[in-house]
Amino acid sequence: MITKNFKPVSHFRLSVFLGLCLALSACSSLRMSTDESRKLILRDEGLSQLSYVDVSNPEKNWYLPVPAGRDLQLVGNKKILIGTGNGFEERNISNGEKAAEITVFPGTQTARRLRNGNTLLAGADWQGKKGIVLVEIDNQGTIKRSVVYPGFNYVRCIRETIKGNFLVTADDVVFEGDDKGNIVWQAKVAGPPAKPHIWQALRLANGQTVVSTGYGKNFQVFSANGKAVTAFSGPAEVNPNFFAGFQILKNGNYVVTNWQGHGAKFGASGIQILEFSPKGKLVWSWKQDPAKFSSLQGVIVLNGLDLNKLHVENREGVLTPVNM
Repeated sequence: MITKNFKPVSHFRLSVFLGLCLALSACSSLRMSTDESRKLILRDEGLSQLSYVDVSNPEKNWYLPVPAGRDLQLVGNKKILIGTGNGFEERNISNGEKAAEITVFPGTQTARRLRNGNTLLAGADWQGKKGIVLVEIDNQGTIKRSVVYPGFNYVRCIRETIKGNFLVTADDVVFEGDDKGNIVWQAKVAGPPAKPHIWQALRLANGQTVVSTGYGKNFQVFSANGKAVTAFSGPAEVNPNFFAGFQILKNGNYVVTNWQGHGAKFGASGIQILEFSPKGKLVWSWKQDPAKFSSLQGVIVLNGLDLNKLHVENREGVLTPVNM
């Protein structure tokens, strides 16, 4: 029976209501796909810790102490490579346990697995040479080649380009060098500070280079001729402090660690995982648990990656599997 107070809902209102429901459902799904489903490998400099974080299944998380060092990389066989002060280690993604190591290169600043399966180590005024020194070793630790870029005394992360050159961060300068020690491209990062300790650089398909600028607290983008194109950072509420390791996702967004300081007491400081669109809009962030973390320095978003294969950056700067 229909009561007197019942008023039929118009088709227009019903359509609007259903449309809103579908939109909210889509937003919820989008949020789940980009936020809560993420699986992360995190390197914490403040605690000298490597961690696996499954955002939606925290019971799967693990946290293990590792040697001090820089950079991390998915290298296949469900393992992560981390640079150490003496070379590198490989750790199992399943539990963080050490699977392999090379420890005979004291003074190593960073490590990166190359497309050919060898590992590139880097240091400054190192291996008996002046300048930034790159040493390529095989899986037994045998040196296969070395490259020297004179005139620099500071180095952080290295990335191999599609052409086989190397993008090198050197305090306030990022440069591309070939395997003969020639610098074929460079750009100077804008301060403050004068010496920002820039961290990492990636080359894009359009020839531009994206740089996480360390104490510059931002991303800076440079053209193929080394000129500044744009720069962007996060809002005050995330406490931008030091933009360190970053990854370009398949959608073109940048996920970066916002390092907060040396030592074990920075877990409550800032928001330390930030995701930006290529236009510089902050589209997602992840707040670290201060009981588990201090100061994050490196991140890998594992979603969509083949854990059984080595990954390096492709011409878009996106991690892609290498068939060995």
